[in-house]
Amino acid sequence: MRYKKVRNTLTEIPVIGQGCMGIGGYLSRDSANDEEYIRALRFGIDCGMSLIDTAESYGSGYSEELVGRSVAGIRDKVFIATKVAPENLSYNDVILSAESSLKRLKTDYIDLYQIHWPNPRISLHETMVAMEKLVEQGKIRFIGICNFSLKGIKKIEEYLQDNTIFSVQTEYNLFDRSIEEDILPYCEKRGITIMAYSPLDQGRVADGYPRIERLKRIANKYNKTIAQVALQWIITHPVVVAIPKSVNGRHTKENAYAADLELSQEDIGEINRVFRQDVLDIPVDKICVITGGQGNRQAYQTIEEAIDNKLEFVPSPADLAADIKNGDMLKPVRVVKRKTESDQYEYDLIEGRIRYWAWVIAHNRKFPIPAYVRHS
Repeated sequence: MRYKKVRNTLTEIPVIGQGCMGIGGYLSRDSANDEEYIRALRFGIDCGMSLIDTAESYGSGYSEELVGRSVAGIRDKVFIATKVAPENLSYNDVILSAESSLKRLKTDYIDLYQIHWPNPRISLHETMVAMEKLVEQGKIRFIGICNFSLKGIKKIEEYLQDNTIFSVQTEYNLFDRSIEEDILPYCEKRGITIMAYSPLDQGRVADGYPRIERLKRIANKYNKTIAQVALQWIITHPVVVAIPKSVNGRHTKENAYAADLELSQEDIGEINRVFRQDVLDIPVDKICVITGGQGNRQAYQTIEEAIDNKLEFVPSPADLAADIKNGDMLKPVRVVKRKTESDQYEYDLIEGRIRYWAWVIAHNRKFPIPAYVRHS
């Protein structure tokens, strides 16, 4: 396994770690596969993927418990990253959330404590004061953020007094390369680590991409898998590490060994050229908001429901709408062409439900929304 040194620290982290979304449940606790998950995490650590990323919201905290059980006896060999939920970003709630995570993880310190999502209703300055207090107390080592826009990243930098941003966690893969527009170059310039979640686009890289034959040809050249080439392409960026999730031993080993691959500049250039998705502006009324998907997520069906926000999403569609009006652009939503014909809809919305309704509220249905169109 190769490592990358992080910003102004002496700390090195593996270029490929382990994500835990779904381990221990998605939106609620699931203890049906505990031993399988623990074995998978331990095997990943044995393969060198000693960076483990979880969150207090994964499985309502149960994911953290499983991580704690997985690292028992080897805590000093593992870099644990977890996250505070957006509804818990007030000073007191950050402190309480960190204490609860420490108990579930069965550790006396967290290596990286991250804001899971921004919450426009709570001052980031207040949140950062709490985060720095936790660093001062030795309960966390480093501060990170997830799912922030470039504008939000810059605000965090302003509010931190005695610390710097250790990392920015965001989605990054061959399908969604939106961070290349602003966040990636900014982090490269500042030396901020980017932790790429869904680096294999939740497994779709292997067989669900157009022009996949080009990737297969490159993989065959190195006697590697398509997934290994996709992971290596991501970590060729100087400040980027990847955190794929796997509970399959063969896939876990493949993920780890991807770190040893060295792509030629010619092949990197070809991947950059071939795997670039166009962002389309699609009329919002041509998009059907569907429910279900990963974690069986609920979704609003009308603008009135979105404004009322009875499901208590944080941040709410209305909060995000205010950000959009202030020029804080969000990344494109994802849609797929409908399989059944409809007089009204041409696409199903498969990712970005809150962002979709925020856009609708902000622009009162008058403007098309930026979207990636998935082919499968």
